[in-house]
Amino acid sequence: MNRYPHNSPEAVSQVLAMIMVTDGKLHPREIEVLDHLRIYEIIGISRLGFMKVVHDYCGDLLARPASNGRIKLVDKARIDDVIGLVNDRQLRVLTCGMLLNVINADDHLSDPEVAVLRYILERWEFSLESLEGELLNKGSSERAVA
Repeated sequence: MNRYPHNSPEAVSQVLAMIMVTDGKLHPREIEVLDHLRIYEIIGISRLGFMKVVHDYCGDLLARPASNGRIKLVDKARIDDVIGLVNDRQLRVLTCGMLLNVINADDHLSDPEVAVLRYILERWEFSLESLEGELLNKGSSERAVA
């Protein structure tokens, strides 16, 4: 597994990459939503840099199959490793907002996507309600500064 610096654009990109492939598919609409919402600009990475992180994450999955030879897309230890690199609370709030947009992009919430999102929220000590409040407060404070 690639280890990126804590709270780096690559660390956030790896969290997004993880949720994007959790259902076993990388849907074109997931990439489209990243483009549309200017996610690369927000997290400070180029589109090409983001795609490299996705590619590397998928390569890591393929390089480390389970003992039975299958690829385990939902693995708590790997999720912990990936999300552990984002430890700034405000960056976690922003990342969770992006995750919600990504998993809704293809108009289908798969069980693995929901399970991983719930696990991330639990590990980062968010509920959907608290996350919504923090996202709304973040938006309000950004508009006040502008």
